[in-house]
Amino acid sequence: MSKETQRFLDSLGFFGWQLGLERIEKLCEFFGQPQHKYPTVHIAGTNGKGSTAAMLAAIGKAAGLRTGLYTSPHLVHLNERIQIDGTPVSFQEIEETLRSCRPLVESLQATYFEVITAIAFEIFAQRQVDLAIIETGLGGRLDATNVMQPEVTIITSIGLEHQTYLGRTLAQIAGEKAGIIKKGVPCVSGIRQKAAQAKVLEQCRNLNAPCYDLREQSQINKIEVHPTSLRFTIQLPNFNFALTDIDCALTGRHQANNAGLAILAAVLLREKNFAITADVIHRGLQTIYWPARLQIEQQQPTVLVDAAHNADGMRVLVRHLAETFSWKRLLVVMGLLEDKMLPPILKVWKNLRPHFVFATPPTDRARPAAQLAKAAKALGFVAEAVDSPAAAFTHARADCGDDDLLCVTGSHYLIGELMKENLLPAPY
Repeated sequence: MSKETQRFLDSLGFFGWQLGLERIEKLCEFFGQPQHKYPTVHIAGTNGKGSTAAMLAAIGKAAGLRTGLYTSPHLVHLNERIQIDGTPVSFQEIEETLRSCRPLVESLQATYFEVITAIAFEIFAQRQVDLAIIETGLGGRLDATNVMQPEVTIITSIGLEHQTYLGRTLAQIAGEKAGIIKKGVPCVSGIRQKAAQAKVLEQCRNLNAPCYDLREQSQINKIEVHPTSLRFTIQLPNFNFALTDIDCALTGRHQANNAGLAILAAVLLREKNFAITADVIHRGLQTIYWPARLQIEQQQPTVLVDAAHNADGMRVLVRHLAETFSWKRLLVVMGLLEDKMLPPILKVWKNLRPHFVFATPPTDRARPAAQLAKAAKALGFVAEAVDSPAAAFTHARADCGDDDLLCVTGSHYLIGELMKENLLPAPY
């Protein structure tokens, strides 16, 4: 992508998050409502929505459907957000689409996310995708992606996040995310908290939208977690559908639930005459690629990368480490953004007693490494601050023996910076 285009897109960050649909509706109108030219699945949630989206896209591709996938944020390059059949679209496509709408973007003072969302919708229309899997950016009701008429909606989970925008309680946040539910459109839910699920059920009743709760609809068992893969069995009795010995290329016990959501959504698509079979689902999950999710990048020492950036994500990561690995010493390189609640994120590590090396992610929204180290030490952890992500990783890596485990986690900005510096492999 040209430097001038990058500068222009970066300048849109000045407008920050502006929830509301007025600007995206005008952008979509300019392009001729591209989001209505192909079937879509819309996914919201606190954690798991990216993995679920990638799984469903992989199933779509395995079915022979030209499948679009729109997610955020990216790790290294912007085009990671807009993929077709598992391949990021070209920078040229993004630039040409942006060029056509740039005067409108400037007059609207549209945000970065709104512009990229409109570009994704238009590229998917130009490329004539058969199915597009669309992940929300923030919330749901007023998220820029919420201008579609999807075939299925999915709400993966609810946690306390972005409370300034979405509400102080789980129920309030669930109410915002339930804003993606559409009249008569089936909704798949992985929400576990009663108050949050009640909000989703209420919205489904109001809109006459069938609600499929994963725990009620599925039996997921025989879960085997391996360092680089996952195997499980699922039954969907109400659909007379069962899959045994599913091999998923993403690992972690939590991914069985995310896969369950993707499978349930795929079966609902099958009910709408999409060519999705048991064999297609098997092949899709075997080939799923979703970088920086419990991803092993090196052995001796083991280097594991996971973009857990909130307390729920960290809890899943810590459980996976304890369940799947052994080590002599555990070193953790971590960087976080300032909007994350720190004590819950740090406390989940208590039983593993890691040596923390904190870094400052390269964004003005970063929490300083020194502040992280101070908070960790106050909780009794061994911790140090090395501002530069590259220096923090290099320092921690040099301190590792062959039997140690080095975990890199936190903000996408931190992981992306290490990839840019060639200290971790680039995702694509």
